[in-house]
Amino acid sequence: MNLTKNTLNNSRIYIIALIIIAAMGVKNYFDLSQDSMPPYTIRMATVITQFPGASPLRVEELVTDPLEESIREMVEVKSIESESRSGLSVITIELENEISNENLRDVWDELRQKMDDIKPLLPQGTFGPMVKDKDIGTVFGVILGVTSDGVEQNIVEEHARDIRDELLQLPDVEKVKYGGIQEERVYIEMDDQQLSRYGLTAKQLKNIIASTNILYSGGELVLGKRRILIEPTGNFETIDDVKNTLIPVSNGASLLLGDIANVYSDYVAPREKIVKVNGEQAIALYISLRDGANIVNLGDDVSQLIQKINTELPIGIELVRVASQDQIVSKQVNDFLVSLIQSIVIVLTVMLLFLGFRTGSLVAALIPMVVLFSFFFMYVLDIGLNKVSLAALIISLGLLVDNGIVMAESILTRTGSGQSVRDASIAACKLLMIPLLISSLTTSSAFLSFALAQTPMGEMASPLFYVVTIALLSSWFLVFTFVPLLALAIVKVKQKSHHQKQSRLDRGMEKLNLWYNKVLVKALKNPLLVTGVVLSLFVISLIALPFLPFKLVPDSDRNLVTVDIKLPTGTKIELTEKTVAVVEEYIKDSLLVTNAGNERGVLDFSSYIGEGPEAYDLGFMKDEPNSNYAHMLLNTTGDTDNEYIIEKLDQFCYTNLPEADIRVNRLSGAGAAGTPVEIYISGKDMEGLAKIAEQLKQQMYTVKGVKNVTDDWGPKIKKLIVQIDETKAKRVGLTNADIATALSTGLSGFSVGSFREGTKSIPIILKEPTTELEHSIEYVNSLNVYSPQTNLNVTLGQIADVILDWQFAKVNRRELNRTITVGGYLKPGYTAKDIFTDLTPWLEEQNKIWDGKYSYSFGGEDEDTNENLGAIFQWLPISFGLIIFLLVLQFNSIRKAGIIIATIPLGMIGVVIGWYIGQSFVSFFGILGVIALAGILINDSIVLLDRIDVEKEEGPDITWQDAIMRAANHKFRPVLLTTLTTSLGMIPLLISGGLLWEPLALAIIFGLFFATVLILLLVPVLYRLLFRVSFKDYEFDASTLHH
Repeated sequence: MNLTKNTLNNSRIYIIALIIIAAMGVKNYFDLSQDSMPPYTIRMATVITQFPGASPLRVEELVTDPLEESIREMVEVKSIESESRSGLSVITIELENEISNENLRDVWDELRQKMDDIKPLLPQGTFGPMVKDKDIGTVFGVILGVTSDGVEQNIVEEHARDIRDELLQLPDVEKVKYGGIQEERVYIEMDDQQLSRYGLTAKQLKNIIASTNILYSGGELVLGKRRILIEPTGNFETIDDVKNTLIPVSNGASLLLGDIANVYSDYVAPREKIVKVNGEQAIALYISLRDGANIVNLGDDVSQLIQKINTELPIGIELVRVASQDQIVSKQVNDFLVSLIQSIVIVLTVMLLFLGFRTGSLVAALIPMVVLFSFFFMYVLDIGLNKVSLAALIISLGLLVDNGIVMAESILTRTGSGQSVRDASIAACKLLMIPLLISSLTTSSAFLSFALAQTPMGEMASPLFYVVTIALLSSWFLVFTFVPLLALAIVKVKQKSHHQKQSRLDRGMEKLNLWYNKVLVKALKNPLLVTGVVLSLFVISLIALPFLPFKLVPDSDRNLVTVDIKLPTGTKIELTEKTVAVVEEYIKDSLLVTNAGNERGVLDFSSYIGEGPEAYDLGFMKDEPNSNYAHMLLNTTGDTDNEYIIEKLDQFCYTNLPEADIRVNRLSGAGAAGTPVEIYISGKDMEGLAKIAEQLKQQMYTVKGVKNVTDDWGPKIKKLIVQIDETKAKRVGLTNADIATALSTGLSGFSVGSFREGTKSIPIILKEPTTELEHSIEYVNSLNVYSPQTNLNVTLGQIADVILDWQFAKVNRRELNRTITVGGYLKPGYTAKDIFTDLTPWLEEQNKIWDGKYSYSFGGEDEDTNENLGAIFQWLPISFGLIIFLLVLQFNSIRKAGIIIATIPLGMIGVVIGWYIGQSFVSFFGILGVIALAGILINDSIVLLDRIDVEKEEGPDITWQDAIMRAANHKFRPVLLTTLTTSLGMIPLLISGGLLWEPLALAIIFGLFFATVLILLLVPVLYRLLFRVSFKDYEFDASTLHH
């Protein structure tokens, strides 16, 4: 079918259809979701199990190990990492990349079933295992803080809950979570001796309270035709209900709990989780975006709600923004839209300047139509506006313009020979429809591996394939429908005259064209020399490539600095809070500024102590709560000021807080999270692992470019071992469980039930009366233990030895092997590859000494690079095979397909030159730029080779030499214009795209300039060699090029 002929025969239908789709494209643009980066599938979950009172080694042996063995049986699991610390096991599971988002729920359900099956085999007293797969990967892009000045905590919390309810009413809000809410408890203060006085134990008291505090349905009563629900009372509704619980005692009487114990409610002290905004106590509200919603719209709604709520809050309470991804996304998307518009303007200008009004108008009008068609289909395919999809549109501009140039020039050439616009358009379609379709499909096939790769980076880059494909196929369709319709309206048949006056630009292009033909003839006469020079340059570029720095993804350009503070494991939260306060005071005194004018510094900051914030960015992952940990967010005056702030804070913390592990950094970019430099040391012996880790840390301190070196096990901490004398314990009628309960009650408290207040469930804790006596070995020895069997009270020291010992704070494992991770951050100007290269010789020497007992491997950026690039390269053969198939389908020739394939890798010459000139680096998106360049090379090469066949068919009497020269001459201007439009169109992305897009833009800009030489010189030379067309006696005659 001739698409153009069909269009012109049914012009009214096509015009209406084009107008409708364009109008829908305008509408869909405003309806598209907006975010910084495309979403991707998180194939991770954690299994949390509590084993109160157990040491890390016992947790590892009795909990973590059997759970890991069970998890390992699942074929979908790719990796297992675990952390065993005092009383807690945290296992992180990552699934194979092949597991689709739709199948995740089934896999996690299977994991839950396996955990339920193994639960009876775990030690008595464990809580869990609990599978946590929700909220992993959810970004809480907007964080609000409810600050207070002298207002009681319960009043602040009440207002925070009301604010949360209002936030949940917003249409784009998915979830709202709290941070910094103080935990409440109902305490029953009664020591073991008091309990024994009444013949009670903690467990008996727990059973009495549980039997009184019921919350069960009483069933239903059927009366006639009605069913009446029976609801028995009995659950605690007030503190007095707890106090009035009847407790049967040993003499047969019953006493009120409030008469024999002190019952009261209070907040947990010390606080377990603390949030501060600008150094003041606050409650955080973390807001996540609903799937498919627009985060910019969410930010606008939140801003309006903040204004409304602040007018209603009492004096002393204020609602403020803490972190706002919506504002960043709005700026980034707007910047990219400006870049897109600038690119369109540049391309339009080049078109009108080089092609004149008629041809330029045909091509120029095509661009906005393709963009509107792209918006239409992006909405249909649920592809939102983000940095990747907008960059794809920018990349597509040069490619889609090429289709328009080829079609417009073909129409105008034929009308210049006297054909009608209609006949010229139909003939051009017949000639170009299949070649341009093949070239569009081969170009999009170059991006296919990104769509097939299921790693996070692959999924984030996949919109490139879809958007480029949409743009190219839309361009192909419009070239044969919209362009002919427009040509009928603006093109007049006017036969060219040889005496027609030329413009200065046309005369200049003609001279350039003539010079090119002379150079081409020389190249065709010396094909081996030309091929040898190109291959030599290619080899040199490959040799130079490894000397360029490599960074998988550059750090985020967000105006945000993070501070991670870690003190030795077991540090009390009060000490962590004091450490944070020191940093906060320095920020207030030295870095805090009131506006983002000429000053550089911190605009505002927030602190999260005991537990990090929810994931507020793709580059941050939340850890489990820990009293020794704090995370700080610093909103800065700008991305360019971040390094200044990092340097100042680094110096201050290094000098004033040497005992703390403090890491000041930018956010990781585009979903990369964690430490960039990581070395895993695995083995069985914990002491040996710790010794090797210390040696490695000392070695890393000697390496330039790395800072904040630490390991994930930390120093050893104290522990008390209670060695029970079984003989003495049995003599007084005590079991190990009785002793453990007494210890728990005397030290941390013993849970005996819960108290419901509205929707809140507040634990009821039986504990020893508060004492000023600091916990010590003597205090533990003096704890009373009551034996219900013999009615005797003994101290712990009478039946057990309490011994002070040292232990590792935690035991980490990777793939079921004990592994200690030594990591560090990078100084400016260095990459992880630099550090690994320097460390490898030392590690290899040590590996010989370890004699197989220990092993090492690289993590961090090295691990991320291998995984993400490996997944891309894994699918490249599919892309490559599809390209070859399409080329052979087009030309029905292995040799012609071989010519095009041979030119693809040679584009690296210009790419490497561009990266060196731009002082850039190799990155994931830089490699993507190389693949985009390959697509452009393929596109132009197909059209040039196809033109050689057309020249021979249209002029059977001409020689093959003239056919090659005519084809090259005919495609000289279109190829040159493709280079100009695409490379100049990339300049806005180079300027405003930041470090993320710099390698890609440089690869395309510089790669294209050299690719032009490849297409215009090397392709004809290779054709001459493979098809044995002799140019030995060929004499160049410019007149033979015009027909």
